[in-house]
Amino acid sequence: MVRAVLFDLDETLLLDEPVTREALAAAAALAGPQVDPVRLAERAWAEARRLWAQGPHAAYCERIGHSAAEGLWARYDRGDHPAIAGLRTWAPGYRVAVWRAALAEQGIRDDGLAEAMAERFAAARRRYLCYPEVDPLLAALRERGYRLGIVTNGVPDLQRTKLEGAGLNAAFDAVVISGEIDCGKPEPGIFHHICRALAVEPGEAVMVGDNPARDVAGGRAAGLRTVWVQRLGRARDPRHPADLECMDLAAILPWLDRLA
Repeated sequence: MVRAVLFDLDETLLLDEPVTREALAAAAALAGPQVDPVRLAERAWAEARRLWAQGPHAAYCERIGHSAAEGLWARYDRGDHPAIAGLRTWAPGYRVAVWRAALAEQGIRDDGLAEAMAERFAAARRRYLCYPEVDPLLAALRERGYRLGIVTNGVPDLQRTKLEGAGLNAAFDAVVISGEIDCGKPEPGIFHHICRALAVEPGEAVMVGDNPARDVAGGRAAGLRTVWVQRLGRARDPRHPADLECMDLAAILPWLDRLA
């Protein structure tokens, strides 16, 4: 019997990559007609990944699932892990370096512009858009009596800010963030942690997410049923089959009704 439904946050409930790309475009527009803005935004995306992988906290960020794009706008003002304090010191320089390198690729050397672009990106990225089916789905699940949880990778301040910004906090009985418990998906511990918080057994819970390796494989290894939602046209991963595969979260309701 299913008693709890657990959700990933980014690209499952909230639009992530599309909003990031819009923020990159907004920052690139500051350079004006002297550059190709599309090329500049793409170069910044690539430079972010390159510099992030070389950063002093890359291993920690990989373990808790905190990405290069998120490093461009996280505040790092919550959490007591030493790496959080380290990121708070390191990230401001990283953000400017990303745009400095992207501008240099088009022959522009302007640190003031790079700083302004870093600030513009962070401001433009603070938008919290839910996929259209999310609110009615959560209301329907609540009406049916399911306990609801969030299982998300990332640093505390950013994931809490997203939940607050999207108005999602009140919909959930428990929230577990990898950076708060120092354990990230796909490790079984994060799934078992939220099951304990919701007072359910793993076999009584369903994990819903867009990432086959972290959400589906991780959930299955922890003993949960799983749902994979296809976002942004990404191909399914046959190595990590889910109990339900869908393109719209609304498909969960009839599936749960059949299980019941």
